[in-house]
Amino acid sequence: MKNSILISILLVLPVLLLSCKKDPKTDRLDVVEVVKDSVEVVEKVEEKPVAKKKKKKPRKKAVKKNTTMKIPGTSWYTDNADSKKYIRNYERYVANYRKAVASQDTEAFFKLSDESNALTKQYNQMMSKLPGEEIEKLSNYMQVKSKQLNELSSKM
Repeated sequence: MKNSILISILLVLPVLLLSCKKDPKTDRLDVVEVVKDSVEVVEKVEEKPVAKKKKKKPRKKAVKKNTTMKIPGTSWYTDNADSKKYIRNYERYVANYRKAVASQDTEAFFKLSDESNALTKQYNQMMSKLPGEEIEKLSNYMQVKSKQLNELSSKM
């Protein structure tokens, strides 16, 4: 009987030893879900208070009591709105012409030719509307300005 117990222990022992090994199916790790925050962490930035813009009060247009304009280069004045507009445009043209002569820029002269054509059209339209006295004032103005332009042209 001793032999039979011993044999049975010897037989059971390897079975127990082999059976204690980990099951290959259980070697796999258990998947554990890790919850990630979908909201990004943003650093807090101190906000400076926005300066409130003051609303500008609408200004009332000043009513000009004296609507007359002195015609440059002459001793005459004009009240006519068309004449005033033409004189302002022509003064701008003369100023641009001076700059072009000083820089001797040929591109500026090409631009001035377009401006000159527009002024000629404006002058022709205006002459049909103006009374005789305004026409005389503008012709004196044009004589003074043509002398200025001739002097500038001679400097080139």
